[in-house]
Amino acid sequence: MSQLSDDFRTAFRHHPAGVALITATVDDVPYGLTISSLASLSIEPVAVSFSLAKESGAAGAVLAASSFVIHMLGEQQDELATNFARPGAPRFTPEQKFRILPTGEPHFIDAPVAFRATLHSSVSVGGSRLIAAEVHEILHGLSEQHLLHQNREYLRISEFLNASTSRQ
Repeated sequence: MSQLSDDFRTAFRHHPAGVALITATVDDVPYGLTISSLASLSIEPVAVSFSLAKESGAAGAVLAASSFVIHMLGEQQDELATNFARPGAPRFTPEQKFRILPTGEPHFIDAPVAFRATLHSSVSVGGSRLIAAEVHEILHGLSEQHLLHQNREYLRISEFLNASTSRQ
């Protein structure tokens, strides 16, 4: 790997990002993966973007699915995010509080916000794929702060807000 690539990776490791979980069902099998690249893309049509580092496994399932759900995870869902980021970790267990939507996708009901979406377009960039997804439905869950990720750790905005309030 080049020095430029190393410096780029380090720069983004220190850039805080929201944590999201994408779920899909292909051939009656549920799939999911954790991402931190979710971004708003368009208002008309309502669309988001994200990147996938590979096109196999859960990422391949998202690309093959007729639709998928993008969950913006809450502060209390760090274990869920970790489970879907690590191969072999428990996924889609009753304790994780998910349901299957009438359209077939797994939905984690405690996520503050989730988008049911379809693939609009994609483009390969190096070894990754940039996805544009059109949002068809917005699902609301628990009202809590969203989970952030920075330098391989989860951050909770409420902890900073509480600390700031206690100093006043």
